[in-house]
Amino acid sequence: TSLGFASVATTAAPYSSTAFQSLKKQLPRDTNVVSCGGWYNLAKFADDPKGNLVEFIVNNLKSTNSKSTELQEESQLNALLVLLESTKKGFESDLIDGDWHVVLTRQGSKSPKFQKAFARVNAKKGQGSSAFDVKTMTFSGTDYTPRGNGVITSSVKYNPVPDNFDVNEKGDIVLRRIACEITGGSFKYWKLPKVNLPLRRKGGYLDFVYLDKDVRVTKGNRGGVFIHFRPEFLEKVMA
Repeated sequence: TSLGFASVATTAAPYSSTAFQSLKKQLPRDTNVVSCGGWYNLAKFADDPKGNLVEFIVNNLKSTNSKSTELQEESQLNALLVLLESTKKGFESDLIDGDWHVVLTRQGSKSPKFQKAFARVNAKKGQGSSAFDVKTMTFSGTDYTPRGNGVITSSVKYNPVPDNFDVNEKGDIVLRRIACEITGGSFKYWKLPKVNLPLRRKGGYLDFVYLDKDVRVTKGNRGGVFIHFRPEFLEKVMA
């Protein structure tokens, strides 16, 4: 087995911490150890993947460096995503309901150019947000232009599906994916009238890498990674 895509079952890690050994058994089969910075990074962050992710996000949001931390520390982010996925905390309706703030995005190569521009600015400024309504099985998103004087909104219907499901150590099914249908959107710039956008689209999805009461990590069908915090949690960690 190559080091680039090491098989969890056949490759021995040189670290013996209890937390790492426990998560190592649950690592995704296609884990690219090299892109994670090697076994060192995976072992280093295994004791507290969520806490290490929060620290990573806070440092990124507070950074005044013109270059994005998400690009500078690609391997660290990859390691944290793999470890969080290994905790087997996927989609749950009672945890997803309500408001979320975007704190970091990594757009995929297939993402539209306008989405890449909006996402990077909003994650850095903590402006973008989304809200899930589990009763209607819909969620909405709000993003702002770089100067904050324009806003784009979108509305999405979702439905949990069995595709890409996982199984935890107890043998319980972990739902990962929600199928998404964009039902509408709008753009409003400054004092100009709101313009409805033809954003209707079927066939998309979001995979839940990690979800708890504070943090949501998802991957889109175009390859993007989206990390959201609850508003009150973001305020707390940024204080």
